[in-house]
Amino acid sequence: MLVLAMALGGCGKAAQETAVTEEESAVTVSTRSVGTGTITLTNSFVGTISPQETVMVIPLTAGTVTETFFEVGDTVQAGDVLFKIDDEAAKLQYETAQLGVKNAQQTADSTMDNLLNQQDSTSLQLEGSALQSKSSFEQAQIGYYTAKEAYEKLDKQCSDMKKQLEALKASQGISGNSPVSSKEIADLESDLASLQSARDQAWQGYLTAGSGYRTAQEAMNLSDETEVMTQEQLDQSVASTEDQLALSIDMAKLSAAQAELALDMYTVTAPVSGVIESKAVEVNGLVSQSGPAYTIVNNNTMTLTFQVSESVKDTLSPGQKITLERNNETYTASVTEIGTSVNPQSGLFQVKACVAANGTELPNGVSVKVSADTYRAENTMIIPYEAVYYENEGAYVYTSVNGRAVKTPITTGIFDDENIVVTGGLNLGDIVVTSWSPQLTDGVLLHAVDSGSGEETTDSEKEADTDTQTDAETDKAE
Repeated sequence: MLVLAMALGGCGKAAQETAVTEEESAVTVSTRSVGTGTITLTNSFVGTISPQETVMVIPLTAGTVTETFFEVGDTVQAGDVLFKIDDEAAKLQYETAQLGVKNAQQTADSTMDNLLNQQDSTSLQLEGSALQSKSSFEQAQIGYYTAKEAYEKLDKQCSDMKKQLEALKASQGISGNSPVSSKEIADLESDLASLQSARDQAWQGYLTAGSGYRTAQEAMNLSDETEVMTQEQLDQSVASTEDQLALSIDMAKLSAAQAELALDMYTVTAPVSGVIESKAVEVNGLVSQSGPAYTIVNNNTMTLTFQVSESVKDTLSPGQKITLERNNETYTASVTEIGTSVNPQSGLFQVKACVAANGTELPNGVSVKVSADTYRAENTMIIPYEAVYYENEGAYVYTSVNGRAVKTPITTGIFDDENIVVTGGLNLGDIVVTSWSPQLTDGVLLHAVDSGSGEETTDSEKEADTDTQTDAETDKAE
C-alpha cells in the first residue's frame, strides 16, 4: 500500500492533509468472444436385435407329409422345396381337368364344323333361289316388253286404218261420182273390226305380262332381301356359337389351372432365402394350415427395436443414423420406422432401425446400447458452459466491458458438457468470462487472457486495462 503525503499552505495558515489511496488489484480471468456453433445432444436407450425378415411358412392345404428336405440351421434359397404332401387325389383332379379341356376343344371343333357346313348349304340354297327368281324376272321382263310392243303395233295399225276409213267415207260423201264403192268401205270396216279385236286381245296380254313382270320383280327383290337377312342370321349364329364354345373352353382351362394350382400346393417351397429357425413337420405326420411348418429368418441384415418418449420421437427422422454397442463393438444403424401409436403399457413409442450386421455378429434376441442424436441447435449463439452462473433470478454471466466485470443476466437453451446455447442477454462478439475466481464480482477490474490460448484478449480490452494501470501509475508518481 502506497501512502502519499501532500503539504498544503496559504494565507498565513498551515494545514496538512494526508490522502491515503489504495491501488486496485486486477483479477486474472479467462475470456472468450461470443460466437456461433452447433450443439447436439445424444440420448442412450436399450434396444433388442431381431432378424430384418422372419417368414413363417404355412401350407395352403392339409395332408400327410411324404418328404422333408431341410432341418433347423440349414440355409435355403428362395424356391427350394421344403417338404411335400401326399398329392394323389390332387393329381387325379388335375388329370380330369386336363381331359375336360381336351373334350371342350373337340366339342367346339365338331360343333363349328357342322355349323359352317350348314351355313354353306344354306348359302347355296339361297343363291339357287336368287338365281331362279332372277331368271323368272328376266323371262317376265321379256314377255312384258314383247306384249307391249305387240299392243302398240296393233294400236297404231287400228289408228291408221280408222283414219283411212274416215277418209274414204268423207270422199264418198263429197262426190257422188267417187270411185270408192260401198263394198270397199264395208270391207275396210270389217278389217278394222278384226284389227281392233286383235288389239284388244293384245292389250289384255300386255296387262297380264305387266302384272307378271311386277310380280317377278317383287319376288326377285324379296329373294335378295331374304338371302341377305338369312346370311346375317347365319353369321350371327356362327359368331354366337363360337363365343359360347370359346367360353366353354376357357372355363375348362380355368378348371385345369385351378387343379394345377391346387396340385402345386402339395409341394411347399421357401418363399425367401435364409436360415431355417424352426421346423414343425415330420415324414408321415399330418400338416395343416393352422400353424407354421417352417420358420425362415434372413440374418444378412438385422433389425434394431427400441422405445422412446414422445419428445424424443419428434426429434428423430427416417434415415437418421444411430449407433449401437455390444461387447465393445460399435455398429451403425439407420432409422426405418417411427411408431405413431404409444405403447399403452410403457407409454413409449416404438422405433425400428436397420443394422448393417449379420446374425452372427448380432444374434437374434440380444440387447444392445443405442445412442441417437436427439436435440440439436445449429448455427446458434453459444458460450462455454463453465461461464454460466445461476441464482434465484436465473442464469447470468460476467462480461468484460472496458476491462471490468459486468454481471449480465441471460436466457439459455440446450447444453452439453462444454457449451450452452444463449437465447437472450448477449450479442455476438461480446466478451464473457469463462473462468471462476472468488474475487470475481460485478465491477471488479479484470486482467483477461484468452481461454483457448492463455494470451490476453482483444486489443481493445488490452487498451482498457493499460489505461487503468496508467492512471494508477500517475497517481503513484504524484
